[in-house]
Amino acid sequence: MKLSPSARLRTHALAAVTTLALALTTSQAAASGYPIGTPTPVPAGFSCRDFDTAHILREMTVTPLPDGPALHTDGTLELATIYYDTTNGPILDWYQYSTGQSIHHVIIQGQNGGFAYSYDPIVDTDRNLHGNLVQPDPLVKPLYEGLRSATFCYSLPQQNFNGCTLGYWKQSHHFDSWPADIATSHSLRNYFGPNAHADTLINALEYKGGPGVEGAKRLLQKQAVAALLNAGSSQVDYRLSRSEVQQFVTFALNSNDRDVMLGLAATLDAYNNQGCPLN
Repeated sequence: MKLSPSARLRTHALAAVTTLALALTTSQAAASGYPIGTPTPVPAGFSCRDFDTAHILREMTVTPLPDGPALHTDGTLELATIYYDTTNGPILDWYQYSTGQSIHHVIIQGQNGGFAYSYDPIVDTDRNLHGNLVQPDPLVKPLYEGLRSATFCYSLPQQNFNGCTLGYWKQSHHFDSWPADIATSHSLRNYFGPNAHADTLINALEYKGGPGVEGAKRLLQKQAVAALLNAGSSQVDYRLSRSEVQQFVTFALNSNDRDVMLGLAATLDAYNNQGCPLN
């Protein structure tokens, strides 16, 4: 029987991840340089909807997580997972093989909560995602707990709108695309008020996330700078105006509420990944 192109792609994807899974189970060694995503602790039951204030994220949840390699689809997003044991406990790798979708977060959950791994810039694969450390026996070293589910939060391109990623704006050879009245050396506080960091716009584009209010604040500010530049560019048809970006970000920072800041950061992240019309 002749396979369709999509069926052939799934077959090739499964063969590829199966080969990798065999190598992993042989070595039992975690890959270096991973995970790529920035982990933020989340409570049990956390979902994509909890930080999607614009309601543009879709989610695909895999539960229970099958051992070894497996393919998953919700009819739009197609990806493969490999769930396997290491000397530090079980970990999860994932590989996207469909195109046209941007995965912004992967939420993994165990019995004691889990982590939301956030991706900026967007990637199509990550490895070594793990749950919380648990130590049921004080004489045994702590291990990652088993995972119950993985939820993939993704967006689709929005028609008639553009948005360049923060990865685009922070490249020195793209500084000439910055709006003429916004400089790399300008302070965040010039645009987002006194509760923003006393730092430059270009430095903020390199921020990493982390736990608590401070981590959420950094995630929001780096997306806010990209949103400000998109909204201020005459060549980018952005979802928000420049004044709206400044108003929304200033409000979120003033709230000092982690969930509010993460919600707006996720929205701006999606808006900043709508396709860049600039060179």
